[in-house]
Amino acid sequence: MKAQKDEVRRLLQKSYNYKTILTGQLTGKKKIGDKTYGVVLYQGTRCLLPPEEVDLTTESIKDQVGALLGATIEFVVTDIQKDNIFVSRRVAKQQRRKEFENVKEGSIINGRVIGVSPKNVYIEAYGYEFALTAKDVDYKWIHDMRDRFKIGESVKAKVISKNPPQISVKEALTTPWEKDPDRYKVGEQYVGKVVAVANLGIFVDLLEDGRQVLCPPMGLKTPVIGSVVVVLIKDINKEQKKMWGDIVRIISEPRI
Repeated sequence: MKAQKDEVRRLLQKSYNYKTILTGQLTGKKKIGDKTYGVVLYQGTRCLLPPEEVDLTTESIKDQVGALLGATIEFVVTDIQKDNIFVSRRVAKQQRRKEFENVKEGSIINGRVIGVSPKNVYIEAYGYEFALTAKDVDYKWIHDMRDRFKIGESVKAKVISKNPPQISVKEALTTPWEKDPDRYKVGEQYVGKVVAVANLGIFVDLLEDGRQVLCPPMGLKTPVIGSVVVVLIKDINKEQKKMWGDIVRIISEPRI
């Protein structure tokens, strides 16, 4: 136990001396005097993140510490005192941005989810924060981003622009379209499962390989999520990785 604590202390001291970047989880908030700090847990050791060192890109967020609670963040140790260790996310971001200068457009990079809302996922990569919508993360329909992403998880993304920095999780995906782009033909019928019913229509994942087909609403006969249906392929766009069709038969519906 003592050896482990000594090693953690050594790594924290190294970060302070050489500005090496460490990773920890923002687990709480602690008030000291009139200032509220973020509590960053690093291998069991509590560190304090001053609010001015959070450095969220969205400056309109008043409680920047609170906005990142639960997130895994990168930081650099800026001060070591007898009772407290102070860290900075801002300094870590600056260093990562310098590294980003050597990353080429088209590269696949690793990012980390720092926030999720129903319509957006917030990803940090190389010191930048990206707010991505459903069209940026998948070729399929996503009803709620919280069903797809969890705070702290690592994701791969493709750099689609350096100036300004832009990434796409969707462009980094490996999909059945790359493996077999000509598998389906217009006029053919296939079995699939209804995965979403929205204003745009009914989204059906084909059972063979999971490719999705968008079908128009069916009025009173609209199948519920989980229904197994037969889809007639009406149109295919290989470049956009999209298919459209009609539901011609409902094979079964889930029991309620």
